[in-house]
Amino acid sequence: MIIKKSKSLDEIHAVAPDFIGEKEWFFLYWIAYYKLLNNDKISTPELCNKIPISQQTISRRILELEEKGYINRKQGSRGGDLELTSKAYILLEKVFQNLQHVFSSKSCVEQFHGKLKTGMGEGAHYIQNKNYFKQFKNKLGFEPYFGTLNVQINPESFDFLNKQLKNFKKTIIQGFENGSRTYGDVVCYFVSIWSEHKPDDKIPGALLLIQRTSHKPYVCEFIAEKCLREYFPIKDDDEVLFEFRKC
Repeated sequence: MIIKKSKSLDEIHAVAPDFIGEKEWFFLYWIAYYKLLNNDKISTPELCNKIPISQQTISRRILELEEKGYINRKQGSRGGDLELTSKAYILLEKVFQNLQHVFSSKSCVEQFHGKLKTGMGEGAHYIQNKNYFKQFKNKLGFEPYFGTLNVQINPESFDFLNKQLKNFKKTIIQGFENGSRTYGDVVCYFVSIWSEHKPDDKIPGALLLIQRTSHKPYVCEFIAEKCLREYFPIKDDDEVLFEFRKC
């Protein structure tokens, strides 16, 4: 998965947090997180047991955050509960708003990559079906090659891809019945596809989400006007890249 910078930077700059070292920021995050899990209480010894960092480093970070006004230490039988100040919560809220802008931006995450895998030949059968083929041609604007390109991406990227799909326009290829058999809808997203062998040669195509598929998990299916295996050319386990495009 490849992350791009958001184009709507004005909104992000408006809520950008005050400067604070990344190590200090993560300590604020961990304190807030473990307070949430522990009935709004977390002590220095408890924090030391949960974070794989030396006690000396944790004590030093806590002292620095206290001096900067981000935390208070409340002495007690638990060894000193850590309290986040209003300054800390304001900072964390700004970071949260910033991340919301990043992950809701349509231009934030556009590029993914995976390894080419051989399918079972089912793609050609379905694409040649006249009911599907006519809709592909009319709704996608091209006549697809009789076959799909199967790309397996890692589980983390696959899950992230599914969460990002809501940010992109989808096109529905309507299902139908043919005698006793029912063919389901196919959801399509406009993409550009290229290979590591031809990084500057992006081919327009579509990512397909098929209701019924026998593919292994984390496999994405693509169609294009060209036979992409031959065009690039590519073989199994070669890297294939794709990005969403506006149409």
